[in-house]
Amino acid sequence: MWGVFFMLKNKSQKVTDVYEAFILDRKSRRFKSGTLQTYKDRILPFINWCDSNTVFCLSDITPTVIRTYLTQLQDKNLASQTIHGIAIAIQSFFNWLVKEELLKESPMRKVAIPKAEKKILPAFTQEDIQKLLKNTNTERDEAIILFLLDSGARATELLNLTGGDIDMKTGIVTIRQGKGSKDRIVYIGNKTRKQLLRYYMERGTPKENEKVWLSETKGTPLTNTGLSQFLKKLGIKIDVKNCSPHTFRRTFALTSLRNGMSIYHLQRLMGHEDITVLKQYLALSQNDLQAAHVQHGVVDNL
Repeated sequence: MWGVFFMLKNKSQKVTDVYEAFILDRKSRRFKSGTLQTYKDRILPFINWCDSNTVFCLSDITPTVIRTYLTQLQDKNLASQTIHGIAIAIQSFFNWLVKEELLKESPMRKVAIPKAEKKILPAFTQEDIQKLLKNTNTERDEAIILFLLDSGARATELLNLTGGDIDMKTGIVTIRQGKGSKDRIVYIGNKTRKQLLRYYMERGTPKENEKVWLSETKGTPLTNTGLSQFLKKLGIKIDVKNCSPHTFRRTFALTSLRNGMSIYHLQRLMGHEDITVLKQYLALSQNDLQAAHVQHGVVDNL
């Protein structure tokens, strides 16, 4: 890696070299492994594409080069959200190069970020939820379903929970180092706590620093893959589409708004920095109100 810095110092600014320095900077700032992998997945293909198209030096990367790359991604019919995320990552890469004084100006300044379609996938219906609960095979599985629905926690946040993070008396759950490495508080109600106690009776009450959710075959902490596979198999079994951890999170958000929760309270519970995404859920809940008026309004139903 010292070779990389020597080359940068001598203004031999090859794209591959500065990419390595960028990743090293992310590591030194203690970015989470998932965030690092996202940067690699989104930026390295661009670096490789530049190399295969004889764009070897930073000075060769122009706005036209970047636009060509993004256009080719669109030609591959990648999702708009995917292309948007790639463009944002590339923008961060060039902004860092400017900050490090390896470039005077980012070529991304003249490149419009491709828009991502603002589409929210459907949440579970009440019928879906009943089918999910009726078809769980173990106390753990039912506890997971209820916990996800009740807390709005992300998959990683759920899996990282330890015995000391859950107050069984009050229902207060401490999410530690959630998205953005920030702690926050969420809550679970009486029904979820009762089911969690049933699970504890089988697996034993977890110690303060012991993971709550265990694999039922190995007895080791449940992994993201294990959680996803369990939910996917359950969804296929009962013909419920998009049975993933994030669908539970969407269901928590939309149902909370439908039941009258303030969007600002929901923002804090879900750990969003702003309400931009939640406004889309709010729009859906307002559509529910219009549909209810059509069905039950006084004048049109005279």
